Amino acid sequence: MSVLDVHAHHVGEHAVERIREEGGVHGVQLVAQEAGGHRVTRVEVGSRLSGLPLIPQLNDVAARLEWMAAAGVDVQLVAPWMDLAGYELPPEDGLWLARVQNDSTAALRAAHPGRFRAAAAVPLQAPDLAAAELRRAVEELGHEAVQIGARVGELGLDDPSLAPFWGAAEDLGVPVIVHPAELDVPERMRRLFLHILVGNPAETTFAAAALMLGGVLEDHPALRVLLVHGGGFVPYQIGRLDRGFTAAPPAARARGALSPRQLAGRLYFDTVLHDDDALRHLLDFAAPGRVVLGSDYPFPMRLDRPVGALDAAKQDGAARERVLSGSDLFAGLAAGRGRAL
Repeated sequence: MSVLDVHAHHVGEHAVERIREEGGVHGVQLVAQEAGGHRVTRVEVGSRLSGLPLIPQLNDVAARLEWMAAAGVDVQLVAPWMDLAGYELPPEDGLWLARVQNDSTAALRAAHPGRFRAAAAVPLQAPDLAAAELRRAVEELGHEAVQIGARVGELGLDDPSLAPFWGAAEDLGVPVIVHPAELDVPERMRRLFLHILVGNPAETTFAAAALMLGGVLEDHPALRVLLVHGGGFVPYQIGRLDRGFTAAPPAARARGALSPRQLAGRLYFDTVLHDDDALRHLLDFAAPGRVVLGSDYPFPMRLDRPVGALDAAKQDGAARERVLSGSDLFAGLAAGRGRAL
């Protein structure tokens, strides 16, 4: 059995060079800055700078493989950095940025057979283009998942305009990784790192609630949705969501017929929780096979010993193997598409 880390991020040299050479005409550029006496590079997408610089670990493959060996990880599912989602760009420019990242991840996988699997980027601000790029990434490049933000500007993931994307993901059978992005964050949330510590799980919770209460999971019953960071607050607040299913005012009632508690068993969650008791609760809450190993490499909030964290939660036997292998998450890949285990 190979141990699979389903939550890791990558920005390859291929993508950096394309941005350097062509990005300006697409509203994407590299910006050099001084920080703490060091020269760093940020990425400006539209008029927004990335929250962190392009840290070396994002594209240092040797360091990544060394980290994987120390962490007991055989394979990483690498996804883009959400700061480069580009949802604020015009559709064609967003498509260019997604394609650049998908081509770069495909090159990483080709250079290191068996060590990396790929999650696609898509321009979700243009759902038809997002669906087309997802098909290209899966059918031509061999990507096996797609990563999206927890919202698209002010649009929640239940917005009807996103239906073409959900339909493509369902048809292809690829997991949809919902990952919050550091977008439009007020200063009161940036103090004390709160936009990451509280904001990220809160955004994931908003997204999950929209998918459950907004009818998306019912309209697309074959969708496989993975919530990062242990699912945000969903496993702890499922009772509140369920109560709202019946208690909300009529104008704000859920669109579907199934309650959040009925739908929660269809969601997947990663193990990035930083707390043994919280992880044990998640393992008890989630349906069998619905928890998968994650690290959030290479960012500051990563788990450096993800397998050790699972062992500390006292998960063993066949259940432990299902978490480590991620096999349930990828069981739905459509025949002849992607590269399922």
